[in-house]
Amino acid sequence: MKELESRTLDYVETLRDSPSARLESREKFYITHCAKSKKHAYGLGDSEISFLKWEERGVLKSKEALPPGSPWWNNVNLWFIFLSEFGAAALAAGLIKELPPGPSKLWAEFIQNQNPKTWYRAHNSSIIEGYIKFSGLAEKENLPEQVFINQVLYRLLFAQFMVEGDFWFPRLGMFLANPQGISVRMITHLDGFYPKHYPMTDEEVEEVMGKCHHLQGRLVKFLDRTFILPKIIRIYTTTFGLNGQLLTPLFLIKNNPCYPRGIPRS
Repeated sequence: MKELESRTLDYVETLRDSPSARLESREKFYITHCAKSKKHAYGLGDSEISFLKWEERGVLKSKEALPPGSPWWNNVNLWFIFLSEFGAAALAAGLIKELPPGPSKLWAEFIQNQNPKTWYRAHNSSIIEGYIKFSGLAEKENLPEQVFINQVLYRLLFAQFMVEGDFWFPRLGMFLANPQGISVRMITHLDGFYPKHYPMTDEEVEEVMGKCHHLQGRLVKFLDRTFILPKIIRIYTTTFGLNGQLLTPLFLIKNNPCYPRGIPRS
């Protein structure tokens, strides 16, 4: 198991300075391990591939690039890739029973039983672990980026909550948050939800901080403040439990997102 872990870490390290290699790696992962169709080339990985293409906005550039990418986004993404690759490798080697509880085991379980619930548990538990592991790097991001990092997390957890939490309209939630659904892919192309640059432009900062007044900006504020933030304790408590993660003060204080410094970032 230790040899397998070391080989996986070595492989992931080869991806560090190449966003395109990371994308190819994730495409290969889903093509190799997941059921697919003509409409969904990457199976339940469609939304992850869409998000990774968005991440090429600049956050995954190397530290030598001008301007450089984000150490936090880079490391969280690489750790995510490691966790999934390690789980797949352990399954292929017949070592799944030796995997400790956690994201890698959830990835192995997802490959064995593919559906939106198992995908969200594998995917989101890996993201949460990355947030915890690299919280020190998150502190070095500027305030708008920290706010945005919180937004990314609570929207992702809300999507999982719609699929397997006690969402008000279960069938609608399953449809809207399906990782293969068009709504998840479309949202990464909306400037009001996901900025295209790193560092953000002044206009993107206004959007993230909720200070803009165009249609997309108003839609973002409406969705976050109507559907997510009022229920955020319930959403976080439910999804952290489903993902086998401990909800710590690193993420919420007094009903407010506070990653990474314990200061509200809503």
